[in-house]
Amino acid sequence: MFDVVVVGAGLSGLQAAHSAQQAGLSVVVVEARDRVGGKTWSVPLASGRGYADLGAAWVNDTTQPRIWSYAQQFGLEVVKQRLEGQAVMEETPDERLVYPFGITPEFSAEDKKNLEGIRDHIQAASLTPGPPREVDDKVSLDQYVRNLGARPKTVSMINLWSQVMHGVQSSEQSAAWFIDYCRRNDGLFSIRADDSTGGNYLRFQTGAQSVAKGIAELVGSSNVHLASPVASVENHRSHVSVITTTGRTFVGRKCIVSIPSTMYQELNISPPLPAAVQEVANNTILGDYNKAIVCYDRPWWRDAGYNGYFLSYTGPITLARDTSVDEKRHYSLTCFVNGHFGREWGRLHPHERRAQVLKQIAKIFKADADHEAYRPLEVFDQIWKHEQYSRGALAPITALGHYTKFADVYGKPVGNIHFVGTEYATRWKGYMEGALNSGDQGAQEVVAALKQSRSARL
Repeated sequence: MFDVVVVGAGLSGLQAAHSAQQAGLSVVVVEARDRVGGKTWSVPLASGRGYADLGAAWVNDTTQPRIWSYAQQFGLEVVKQRLEGQAVMEETPDERLVYPFGITPEFSAEDKKNLEGIRDHIQAASLTPGPPREVDDKVSLDQYVRNLGARPKTVSMINLWSQVMHGVQSSEQSAAWFIDYCRRNDGLFSIRADDSTGGNYLRFQTGAQSVAKGIAELVGSSNVHLASPVASVENHRSHVSVITTTGRTFVGRKCIVSIPSTMYQELNISPPLPAAVQEVANNTILGDYNKAIVCYDRPWWRDAGYNGYFLSYTGPITLARDTSVDEKRHYSLTCFVNGHFGREWGRLHPHERRAQVLKQIAKIFKADADHEAYRPLEVFDQIWKHEQYSRGALAPITALGHYTKFADVYGKPVGNIHFVGTEYATRWKGYMEGALNSGDQGAQEVVAALKQSRSARL
């Protein structure tokens, strides 16, 4: 019997296992995929010029100390997000704004004042300490900003934020969930910033999955069982049995579940989770959060003064960034195809998805049919809804009213089962840093619970 069985070898699960080991506990990790990392997945380019991050990618060296300490421990080199140059805003199929990166697009004075006023209101709310407000949890983010007097362009911009940040429309998440997400991540401005103040500042040259691989080595390869999907979890009074579809049974005094709450129902937990836990978990949703990474022989967009960043109301790409690693001659645009655009795009055949992406890139940067925009070296795309053991990204979003109604049970232990994941992080929710923080917190809960049970027996 192990002290702890961890279900899931994403960053939360691996950190939980490592922290438990550091506390002197015996640990085994059971992972359904044939790899570690969960929603961090870095694949090598056929050109040999580096890696494409199909999942999480960005970190910060000052505001995210846990993942940065791993970067230093594992000797991972980073590259700063490129900011120099002009950004582009695609408002309609026929309207396009070019503006200096880092400022509000040059809307009309009235529209600009309205957008900045509501933006500042959300920023202030996200910096106000305290729990989410029940009244804000009962309205969607869309309705919340309309109630504040948002004009049409402001409504559209905040819907774009929702798509880019969470892969859902602003009508599909509560205002309380959105504001609290920002609160846990140093405020709205921090989430949106691509410079040293924000969460989109640095990337790893060898890909973000390098962190997961490094932690897995610390845990020990013999303690991590890949390609072992869980068939059922039996939550006994004195222990937990985790049975895999491969016919193996792992028994632990405690179990740490590190998968999205949206998928708890697929673990066949017995006895069933309490009704309130089932209700909140069964109604969380994962966003349509997709990437298309287009790799070129050279960063041609810079020739015309662009920095590769663009936003679009018309889609399918909602946002793109230059994710090049110049030192490796890896020149790429990472395009996010999220929200309702992502749902439609994800239904297309691969060649159709590629054609739409290249066409939009060419249009954004005014490239003609013979331009190298249409001649990438490689194109990757990742539709997280199609990934069997993820079913979307980033963090599960609770149904309207559930975030406050079920705060006392959401993510809390049930018997000998503990739950971790970036969705529960008190700091950097939805990010790799949050996943690590939650994993460590879960391990500390288990350590405390085992100590308490030992004391009770004595």
